[in-house]
Amino acid sequence: MTNKFSNKVALVTGASSGLGKEIALQLANDGAQVVVHYNNNKKGAEEVVSLIKQQHGTAFLVQSDLSTGNLDQVAEKMISEVLKQVSTIDYLINNAADQTLDPQDPMDEEVMNSIMFTNVLAPQAIVKACLNIFKPGSAIVNITSVEAEHPFPNHSLYASSKAALTRYTELAAVELAAMGVRCNAVAPGLVNRDGLDKSWPEGLKKWNERSPIKRPVTTSEVAKTVSFLLSDEASGITGISVSVDGGWSVA
Repeated sequence: MTNKFSNKVALVTGASSGLGKEIALQLANDGAQVVVHYNNNKKGAEEVVSLIKQQHGTAFLVQSDLSTGNLDQVAEKMISEVLKQVSTIDYLINNAADQTLDPQDPMDEEVMNSIMFTNVLAPQAIVKACLNIFKPGSAIVNITSVEAEHPFPNHSLYASSKAALTRYTELAAVELAAMGVRCNAVAPGLVNRDGLDKSWPEGLKKWNERSPIKRPVTTSEVAKTVSFLLSDEASGITGISVSVDGGWSVA
């Protein structure tokens, strides 16, 4: 572990598995106290907390469904629960996402609302709930996607939501600058996971053929980019989206 984020607290949404888990572990390894948010996967979230504590880090749990309801109230309640366990929040990583494929009915309100609430409106509501907590030097990273610029088939709702989050990131960077708070986005490309070659072989093949590095990116590569953007080393960077895709988007 390092002292890069010593005495700092990071809230990572959607941190019970996958990319969110890796981001939580990376920030804990960099010395931050990590609040691990989850919705349904309590067991996974508890495992993340356990892994962090095994490495002599500090971690906490918070549960919240970010896909429905009055999101201002949902976010305020979640942040109040966080503040029962930690004294402040220095870093916010909006990672929770709904990546459901487009429904047959393009106006399916249940799917559309879940995607837009989770991927766009919830991050905005959480930032709003943290405005009285953030201090100069605080930072936000929103996890978007290369699909914000390059939509995949059957992903019009998801891609649209990530495009909206990218635009929000830019606006938030401008509006929060006076507070000394930075806001950036990280846009992962195809992220490697166990069984990807079996669950999406045709997509993986096409990705590798186009990608200059001929492979998906790893969760670690994305998490380290998040860590950099939160750090003082990136103190002059705000309002940008960093593509972590091995050059796929420019190939």
